[in-house]
Amino acid sequence: MAVSPIGTGGNIPVNGNTNVNDNVAVNSIAGGNTASDIQKKLTELKKQRDEFDGARNKVSDKNALETKIASLDRRINNLEKRLEKLNEKQGECQTCKNRKYQDGSDDPGVSFKTASKIAPEAAASAVRGHEMEHVYRNRAKAAREGREIVSQSVVLKSGICPECGKAYIAGGETRTVTKAKSEPDYSVGTETAPKGSLFDDVA
Repeated sequence: MAVSPIGTGGNIPVNGNTNVNDNVAVNSIAGGNTASDIQKKLTELKKQRDEFDGARNKVSDKNALETKIASLDRRINNLEKRLEKLNEKQGECQTCKNRKYQDGSDDPGVSFKTASKIAPEAAASAVRGHEMEHVYRNRAKAAREGREIVSQSVVLKSGICPECGKAYIAGGETRTVTKAKSEPDYSVGTETAPKGSLFDDVA
């Protein structure tokens, strides 16, 4: 009797009948490598191993069955290790744990002048609040200097952690454009234009 590798659809004869089916592919995990996919595959493989284990006394070629069970045990063990590593990664990786935020502007009156740790779930609102400090301070500075604000914008920058692959807020940037206030020209239309500056014709 030939023993087919696990996952190729071979059957093990049990007392002349082919009622224990081996048709579960385990080389790759269908549907992706998420924890739920791996857990589903583990459940299938454990069920299959239990079926083979229950057939020990009914099968004629015990060596082939033991080889199948040993192979299933190895694959189950490998998937359990992968699941454990995946569950560890779902926590905060070392790079994310060490990430700190610090203001790089020359404005001494804003937050984060010293490097500070921010929880990943709070980073967006903390950075947005910090950038709004710049917006308000730039408005006040423009008013003190007698300048007019043309535009103001805030951009939040994101990045992907090279270690765990999670997206995070990488910082922010505030841009303020001002111009000198123009003095109103109240003399428009009160002075007469000199002759020749416009087309003057006398008929």
